[in-house]
Amino acid sequence: MLTRFFKKREGADAPQAHPAAPTQADAKAAKARQADEARTEWLPRVQAAQGDDAALLLITQTAPLWEVKLAAVEALTGEEPLKQAERELRSQDSRVHRVAKKRLVAAVAQREARSGAQAVIDDATALLQEAPLPANRLVAIDRGWQALAAELLTPEQLTQFAALREQLNSALREEGEAQQRLQQEQQQRLAEQARQAEADEDARLAALAALAAEPPAEPAPEAAIEAPPPPPPPKTLLSPEQREQLDSLLSLAEAALAEGQLGDMQQRLQDVDTALDALKGVTLSDKLRGRHQALHAELARLKGWQKWGGALALEALVDEAEALAKLTLLASRTEIANVPKLRLKAHAESIQGMRSRWKEIHSVGAPVNQTLWQRFDAALQAAYVPVAAQQAALKATRDENLQAREALLATLDAVPLAEAPAGPEAQAAHWKEPLRALGHFQLAWRQLGPLEHTVPPPKRKALQQRLNDSVARIEAPSEAARRTAEAQREHLIARAETLVQELARNPRDAVPRVRELQAEWQQHARSLPLERKAENALWGRFKAATDAVFVQREAAFSARDAELAANLAEREALIARLTAIDLDTAPVAEMQRALGDADRAWRQPVEVPRAAVRPLDTRFSQARAALAQAVAESAQKRWQAQCDHLLAKLALCEERETAAELTDLASRWAALEALPAAWEKPLAQRWSQAPAPGPLAATACDDLLLQLEAALDLPASAESLAARRDLKLRALKDALEGRSAQTQDPVTQRAQWFATALRQAGMSPLQRERLRALIAVLRQAQPGSLGGAAR
Repeated sequence: MLTRFFKKREGADAPQAHPAAPTQADAKAAKARQADEARTEWLPRVQAAQGDDAALLLITQTAPLWEVKLAAVEALTGEEPLKQAERELRSQDSRVHRVAKKRLVAAVAQREARSGAQAVIDDATALLQEAPLPANRLVAIDRGWQALAAELLTPEQLTQFAALREQLNSALREEGEAQQRLQQEQQQRLAEQARQAEADEDARLAALAALAAEPPAEPAPEAAIEAPPPPPPPKTLLSPEQREQLDSLLSLAEAALAEGQLGDMQQRLQDVDTALDALKGVTLSDKLRGRHQALHAELARLKGWQKWGGALALEALVDEAEALAKLTLLASRTEIANVPKLRLKAHAESIQGMRSRWKEIHSVGAPVNQTLWQRFDAALQAAYVPVAAQQAALKATRDENLQAREALLATLDAVPLAEAPAGPEAQAAHWKEPLRALGHFQLAWRQLGPLEHTVPPPKRKALQQRLNDSVARIEAPSEAARRTAEAQREHLIARAETLVQELARNPRDAVPRVRELQAEWQQHARSLPLERKAENALWGRFKAATDAVFVQREAAFSARDAELAANLAEREALIARLTAIDLDTAPVAEMQRALGDADRAWRQPVEVPRAAVRPLDTRFSQARAALAQAVAESAQKRWQAQCDHLLAKLALCEERETAAELTDLASRWAALEALPAAWEKPLAQRWSQAPAPGPLAATACDDLLLQLEAALDLPASAESLAARRDLKLRALKDALEGRSAQTQDPVTQRAQWFATALRQAGMSPLQRERLRALIAVLRQAQPGSLGGAAR
């Protein structure tokens, strides 16, 4: 369980991973080259076939690389080529097939959206020719357009529909303004009638007042006197409060009429009629009576318009229902192409919405038309056929699902369950079959889907109760056993936590004791697994306690690793300091000091990783040998560099003595490195003097060169051998005769000879050649010869 416990610490002797076989690398490289060649060959074909679906389809069938096929599929534009590509690529590369299927779905959706948009545009164009505009059809057009995805439509369709909708809005506004003008004219007529009635009433009252003011006429003779007619019944006029009440009610009804609130107007008129019924025997003024009658007349006229509009709305709703039924019939016929599929949920909502709109139209006073209702109901029943078929299929599926669940419950109820025995091994055998059966049952139950969506609603409650009882029959006793197992695991955790404290003092027997605890945990886990969440929580605590032991162990290993790494870094730094010394320019003393320091540091006993011992020794030996060799060769290199500078200055002196123009000789002289004083002084004197031969004569110069050649043991030619023997004889003769006393050592004397030769100007070409030969031999001699100081 704890793989960390079995971690091995690998040292220098650990096996190293073998590199990949050359044949595999060659095969991969060859495969990569073939892929590159195929891309180079096929991608230009894809570019050339842009716009040609047949050529692109052929590429998807014959191209050797999936990325080439993908590029060809992405370049396809037609729906039929995409359909063929999707069908042919099903059994090939899944990546290319997914792209082909996605593009095919997008192409079909685009075609359906644009076809639906064109149908909505045609309906809007036809609606413009009708007057008055049916409000229900205008709403249906708006709903149909909003159901379309705008990003799938063409810009021309968007522009065309926007223009048509603006025209419909303008027509609707014009109809509303015409209706408002008609209402205003009607109100003006009513007001005029009311004013006229009030004027007539005032005139009648004035006439009555005038008759009352005239004197009574002379009585006629008895014979001529007739019996007077019976007096009219007395009139009861409205009181000011009653008149104000009726005027307020009529004003409210007129305001409702002005706002177009027909239902509110009818309610206000009913209030007026109720108030008049309560005032029986009271005479109304002509003004109030005219206003009351005018309002009733306008209400009757508007109700007639309302019934006429309701009839039109019902006819439009019937037409819409029949169109939906026709579309349903076309969608059910698979042999007809380019017919959009029904979205049954939206289809059912449309049918329900039409029935609700029929009820709303009837509720506002539309006339009952049995013929229209039969057409409407028949059309919606025909349109409801696929929805009913879907619901029947759904009911059958739910019944099958219910039967499958009942069979699962019967299988679970048949699992035998006896009393649990004692002992971990016996419990493991006892609970194995019931828990396995319960696990299979729960998995199969989940695969049948959510209960609320897959079972008939009337059966859900009883099924849920049976499920609870069947599962509890196994889970209740198993839960008790799990609680016991959980307590045992808690005991193991306590032992592990105690073990951490004990092993902190004595970590030697950490591994055996931790393994013992882990074995016990595994035994308990096999006997009865706990619920996943509880098992994970307990295991986390147990693992944390056992990991603490390994943390201590890892700390010791980490400390040792850190120490070895520090020692390795120190050795690496020592080698780096040796290799960083510039062997060409560093002073010899510095190189010698670095060499001694490195030897002392390397001799110190330091432990490094075993795998690095031999490489470090090899690298240190190589770096030390290179530095020691550089120390040995540095003096000779510098001596040779001095001889080279001597030749350069000697050449400048000779050029100064023979050149016609002295242009940059001074700067070139100043740029050269200074020589030892024994050489620099005679050359500086020669450089500062006027170009003239000397100071020695030609013969004396030859003798001087001869002495230097003999001193340096320069190989002599046949001609110079005689001169060299003659020189030795003369020197021997002078020594015998005592004419040349030895006043200085030979080394100093030879250095003076060489300085004199360097100072000699005006040498012949042969003499200059002999002097250069001397310097060449001097270059290979020991540093410091002939007055040169070794640096």
